[in-house]
Amino acid sequence: MVKGDSSVCIRSTWAAIILSFASVLVHANGIYRNGTGAQSMSMGGTDTAWADNPLGAMGDNPAGLGFLTAPEFDLGGVVGITTGSFSKGTSNGNLDSSPSGLPEAALGIPLRDSPVTLGLSFIPDSIMLADWSFVDPPGGLGGTVSYGQQMHNSEIVVLRSALGAGVRLNPKLSLGASIGLIYNQNTLVTPYNFQNLSPSSDAIYDGAKTLLNLHTSGYGWNATAGLLYRPTTNLQFGISYKSPTTIYSTGDASGDAYAQFGAPPGSVQFHYDADVRNVFPQEVSLGSSWKFHPQWRAAVQLDWINWANAFRTLPVGLHGGTGPAASVLGPDIQDNVPLNWSDEWVYRVGLEYYVTENLSLRVGYSYGNSPVPSSTLTPMTAAIMEHTVTAGAGYRWGRWQFDLAYQYDLPVTRNVGTSSLLAGEYSNSSTTVSVHTIALTTRVSF
Repeated sequence: MVKGDSSVCIRSTWAAIILSFASVLVHANGIYRNGTGAQSMSMGGTDTAWADNPLGAMGDNPAGLGFLTAPEFDLGGVVGITTGSFSKGTSNGNLDSSPSGLPEAALGIPLRDSPVTLGLSFIPDSIMLADWSFVDPPGGLGGTVSYGQQMHNSEIVVLRSALGAGVRLNPKLSLGASIGLIYNQNTLVTPYNFQNLSPSSDAIYDGAKTLLNLHTSGYGWNATAGLLYRPTTNLQFGISYKSPTTIYSTGDASGDAYAQFGAPPGSVQFHYDADVRNVFPQEVSLGSSWKFHPQWRAAVQLDWINWANAFRTLPVGLHGGTGPAASVLGPDIQDNVPLNWSDEWVYRVGLEYYVTENLSLRVGYSYGNSPVPSSTLTPMTAAIMEHTVTAGAGYRWGRWQFDLAYQYDLPVTRNVGTSSLLAGEYSNSSTTVSVHTIALTTRVSF
């Protein structure tokens, strides 16, 4: 969810510019990405045991900074096209499949006569954006309320600006850490069923449906730490950890519940100050990279993502309500949207072939069980990708390197039998999603 009010956009122009180019980017590891930078992405995201560039180090394992031998700057971009369909009876629709893009950048600077390397980065940490168009399925109190043809927009965007450092303890071992300032935006523009209203006096309106336009934004922080170990020149092992992130975002929510109360459009409006508490999960990654032949390198990686402790519910607070609907629901309410995501294991493999000293070709694959249960699945939370195939190439020209990656998140269809969400509007529905992603990274050594 997200997009922020005008004052937030003024204070956060960099975020607004980036998000203006964004569309849907969901992958085989929930809302997290499959690797940072084109080199990692082309090998299925297997970078924990490699991370030999600033983007890989700051995004996947900060210990990689310790092995940098010269200042390097990475600048890249990611472009995605997402396709999807939703069906439930006559409520059929599709995702907006327009191309979209996001930038990323990182700088690594080894300190002179020191084993320490500093890193600075801006990286989109996790993204879930969905723009659907379909007829609102019947729901609400009584189970027959529909707002007709609607755009359904849901966004959760996390942008990380970080400072890190890597320390080369000896030629075989490097340690690293980074701390990041996290900017989060949340948006939900859709017909919405209240789920678990509190105080208890409002419980009679659990399941009530309204048109909702919710925008919040906020800041938090997280940290990463990692280790790289080289027992031989051709073999590396890596481990990295990302801490959980808690962000309290604030904004506003407005809407119109006219269909729920059988009234004309515009007659049952409301406005509240809104807050959303998002918890983004901790993650642990283990990997190995082996150059088993002068022209071949293989990498494997295992990630654990703790969605179960992060996406249990989505607490949404509404305060200081005004308007006819607020006089019915109350001036202050708390709604807890059930998510009930499960922990996720992501398995990654990658292979790189050095055609020449300056040209390499890469392929990869990743699989991660979808953390989203069918019981709470809606098109707006369809982070259901599981299988991703990748390919790419890298070319070095003097001080410059250019890396290109392609990822294809294979189509996944999920069917919902009986939804646990109140009003049951997504029961007996089907959602299909797939993603094509292209990334280009340019690196220069100083």
